[in-house]
Amino acid sequence: MPKSLKAEFFAKSANCEDFLELFNHLGHISFFIKNARFKIVAANRNFFARLGFDEESKIIGKEDYELFPKPLATKFRKDDERVLATGTTMPQMVELFLNQHGLPDWFMTNKMPVRDPKGHTIGIMGTVERYNQEKALKSTDPEIARAVEKLLSHPENFSSVTELAKEAGMSRRHFNRRFKDETSLTPIQFLGRCRIQLACQLLRSERGKTISDIALEIGFCDQSAFTTQFRERMGTTPFKYRQAY
Repeated sequence: MPKSLKAEFFAKSANCEDFLELFNHLGHISFFIKNARFKIVAANRNFFARLGFDEESKIIGKEDYELFPKPLATKFRKDDERVLATGTTMPQMVELFLNQHGLPDWFMTNKMPVRDPKGHTIGIMGTVERYNQEKALKSTDPEIARAVEKLLSHPENFSSVTELAKEAGMSRRHFNRRFKDETSLTPIQFLGRCRIQLACQLLRSERGKTISDIALEIGFCDQSAFTTQFRERMGTTPFKYRQAY
């Protein structure tokens, strides 16, 4: 009965624009829809405003390579291709991107397929919202909260997941699962974002330090590994970031 009631209702609703309008009143969430050619066909006010547009019509038809640095656009395209190819949802992806002030912000993205009446995937829709990493510090799981605080405060002092698990009194496998349940990230993924966030801070404030010095200080084995991770996360190199900010 519930399923048939739902199907009956939506069969009568011919205008999806009514549902899209709801997202214009959710100020903390950015919403978008892309077609199978990866072009934006709908976006809420928060999404297009964050990209510098004053109305939705100006972003319609654009793709990520026209809106974001190439490394970021490539990552977004890879995710979109996966959703289109498999028809599966990619939920709670936590990423670190530059905001309009050049500072790293944490965001959570959800992507899922858009299907036609026959069930064929014809596009991708998704949401993006700020991810509050501090929320994990208020976790009801005190062991995980302590681990999160340690990684946020001193990512450069990280030794190993095994050591974190030992401090929490858990096996490595159990610790990994509990950590991801609380933060949506594995410990290594969370650490990587913490290190890049610290790197941005040092690149801006410690002008006397070389990029190699900063790489070693935050826990990378060398500048090459640091640059690769930084470019992957931030869409630019440490050198170009320092020049810009």
